[in-house]
Amino acid sequence: MKSKITIVSSLIVLAGLYRLLPHSYNFTPIGAMALVGGMYMSKKYLAFLLPIAALYLSDLVLNNTINRPFITDQTGFVFFADYMIFVYGAFILTVVLGISLTKSKLASKIFFGAVLSSLLFFVITNAGSWLTGTLYPKTFSGLIAALGAGIPFFDNTLLGNLIFVSAFVLIVEGLNAYMGRAKEVAVEKA
Repeated sequence: MKSKITIVSSLIVLAGLYRLLPHSYNFTPIGAMALVGGMYMSKKYLAFLLPIAALYLSDLVLNNTINRPFITDQTGFVFFADYMIFVYGAFILTVVLGISLTKSKLASKIFFGAVLSSLLFFVITNAGSWLTGTLYPKTFSGLIAALGAGIPFFDNTLLGNLIFVSAFVLIVEGLNAYMGRAKEVAVEKA
């Protein structure tokens, strides 16, 4: 349905723009834009392409402004930073998770989508910082330390996903139901 693609695309663009506004660490709609893209985009290439494009464009701005002091291994304009490999890997898996939840009930889409995408992001990005960074030894203890260092940020990731996934799913479902009912009324009047 073309209108559903428009609704989801609009939410993804708004989610990308939200990242550019001041907000608490990890309290962003990136998990929601990946999940909703996977759940509701009938054209699966768009389910990946649109959320990744929104994430990349917002990263392009952030990596060259607010986050620039933290990217010390590059000079000049930052098109891609090492940390992005793990963020985008988690993001792609979140789209796949959204696709797998497509036929789930509303509560399952929201709850399991938000919780599982938060866990995916947490494990992949913190394990990635352990694997590629220099802060933690390349031992099991180092991995546990890296995961432990991410715990303070997990609350906001989970809370953000619960709120944004709920909002996005309810918006898509509500507008879809409204538009479906509006079409029925139009047919009845004809």
